[in-house]
Amino acid sequence: MAKLGDARMGKILASSVTGTSFLIMIQLASRIFTFTSNQLILRTLSPVVLGIAAQLELFQVSILYFSRESIRMAIQKQPVSPSPEKPSDKTDDATIEPQSVASQAVVNVSYLSLVLGVPASLIFTVLYQRFVPEEASKTAFFNYSVMITGAASLLELSIEPFFAVVQQHMLYEKRAAVEMPAAFLRSVVTSSIFIYASRVNYHLGVLPFALGHLSYSLALICGYSLALLKGPRTRGFSFLLTRVKSR
Repeated sequence: MAKLGDARMGKILASSVTGTSFLIMIQLASRIFTFTSNQLILRTLSPVVLGIAAQLELFQVSILYFSRESIRMAIQKQPVSPSPEKPSDKTDDATIEPQSVASQAVVNVSYLSLVLGVPASLIFTVLYQRFVPEEASKTAFFNYSVMITGAASLLELSIEPFFAVVQQHMLYEKRAAVEMPAAFLRSVVTSSIFIYASRVNYHLGVLPFALGHLSYSLALICGYSLALLKGPRTRGFSFLLTRVKSR
């Protein structure tokens, strides 16, 4: 029993170290991609557009923070031991069922983020468009950019069921495999549109930033779908809202 406990503790510690490494990689890659993108387009940006882009970033972060952070904190209070990528045939039902029930519970709770996100997006959009400085409101494609960013925030909230399962089972490798390409795509989309617009001498305002946020959200949805849609079949839970059945 002592050896079994030591082996389990060693596996948990190794998983924690690996998970921390992947989380650091995600944050570092995101910052590098964003910095590189900003350096590529800095010469073509006016101070007004740069300021509005910062406000647009704050606008999106506000929607996401008020919609999902409290839900994520609540979900973290229901931990479950990390399950293997491919469960063995020797795993008994007594072990699988509690994990499946716990996973289905956090999936169901995670949908509250999207429920909160809809009114939050509408409220922040109205407030931002109402109280924004006049100089910013006259920028090309400003209203379209705000609406696209709000829609991108809702799309990003729709991946919360995937994110909840990733966090619960500590699947940080899959999270890194999804979020790093998504951050790279956002940087490429933003900088490419800005560079093309400057070459053809067409002013787009902050629309490239909004399209960058949209591409990031779509990449997260596609990435998590491809990485995790096989999970429910093997672990006994669904990423859709499902009634939790206990013994």
